[in-house]
Amino acid sequence: MHAAGGNWRNYKVARRVRESETVVSLHLVAADGSPLAPFEPGQFLTFRLEGADGRPVPRNYSISSDPAERSHYRISVRREPGGFGSGVMHDQMPEGALVEASGPKGRFTPDPASGRAVLLLAGGIGITPLAAMAHALARQGTRPVWLIHACAKGPAMPFARELSDLADRNPSFRRIAVLGSPTGADRKAGLYQHEGRITRALLRSVLPLDDYEAYLCGPAPFMQAMFDALLQLGVRQERIAYEFFGPARVLAATHEVPAETIQPSEVVPINSGREAEGQDSMVSFTLSGRSALWDGAQPTLLDFAEAQGLSPPFSCRNGICNTCLCGIEGEVRYLEEPLEMPEEGQALLCCSVPVGPVRLRL
Repeated sequence: MHAAGGNWRNYKVARRVRESETVVSLHLVAADGSPLAPFEPGQFLTFRLEGADGRPVPRNYSISSDPAERSHYRISVRREPGGFGSGVMHDQMPEGALVEASGPKGRFTPDPASGRAVLLLAGGIGITPLAAMAHALARQGTRPVWLIHACAKGPAMPFARELSDLADRNPSFRRIAVLGSPTGADRKAGLYQHEGRITRALLRSVLPLDDYEAYLCGPAPFMQAMFDALLQLGVRQERIAYEFFGPARVLAATHEVPAETIQPSEVVPINSGREAEGQDSMVSFTLSGRSALWDGAQPTLLDFAEAQGLSPPFSCRNGICNTCLCGIEGEVRYLEEPLEMPEEGQALLCCSVPVGPVRLRL
């Protein structure tokens, strides 16, 4: 099997910033003072945090800073009641603290070859990867970008001033804040545009006719609601990308409804530019008796298996949890280095592609 070299390194907390009543940002620099690797907007870092038994516990946090800012990475963590990772980041990471992480990595990134209008839909702390996208896309300045962020109330909304200022400086970038239960202070400050929830009707009323691709991040119910609303408004499923915080799953329409029209377009998948390594290799699923030719249309073997109607177990889809570990005959290459490299004869489907013909125990 082939895999990229390890990139675990020590980082130092150079600065802590309180972003909201529940969110703190940590600005990380290399502990040895060396330059940071560039990252694509939407990517994340995987941290090794020490558990109660002394063993490392992995946690992923999106990089929320501007990709053009090369002096540090910013991760922004919401405190979760009883949450292990958020507890460590909030309570055990003062300025000067050291933490080990790998990355940047992840495939939840805007298509650099596309010229379509972009819709960024964030629920709560789901704004973290989309904030980095907003900075990069606004700087690009060639595509209309709409960022719609929903939170319960103003004090819980991170980056409000930062993203409002970004919109003021960039005419191609528009920000809409939606508060579910705004306070009197929220209404007086005027830092939000709509009250309630992001609904199909709201999207229909604020978005002009255009050729959209959408990026979603937030709690699972929020993402399912946004996914359904976008399909109903005529955004093609191939143009909707999303990332879960916590256990991942595949979104599907909850019911069939006639689509309205907010964008006319031909079908061009967001991930159509991905590398087609192993093209024309046969992938055999030994337990189900199926075989199919790998043509590179799917980003990983997990996606490929799902496209063939199979349902392999998975959770993180990032090479962290080992849920998709599968017996294999043949060689694969890892697009992202797993937290722990599988033993010979096994592969993590979520982050690998075939190098030649492979047989999977599925």
